[in-house]
Amino acid sequence: MILGIVGVVLAFCSYGILGLILGGLALIFGILGKKRADRGEAGHRGQAIAGIVLGAIGLVLGVAGIALIIYIATHVDEWEKSGRDDPWGTSLVVETRR
Repeated sequence: MILGIVGVVLAFCSYGILGLILGGLALIFGILGKKRADRGEAGHRGQAIAGIVLGAIGLVLGVAGIALIIYIATHVDEWEKSGRDDPWGTSLVVETRR
């Protein structure tokens, strides 16, 4: 569960790579923990399920972050050719006459 929480949070900070890694680990350990709880070898079945859910969310956010980076990297040339230097620019430039 802890790996899933950290994976979801860090998916926003690391372009998705840490979300992908930690989400995958949380998913694996959550599935293993749930199997052990179902066999009666361990308790805390709810935490194992939370690890599975958070691991899946971390994986999805990680893949989405990586896809976003790939999309931006592959479309930079198009934005430069269109004459726009900054596709996310929010600056307002006002020309004045003297």
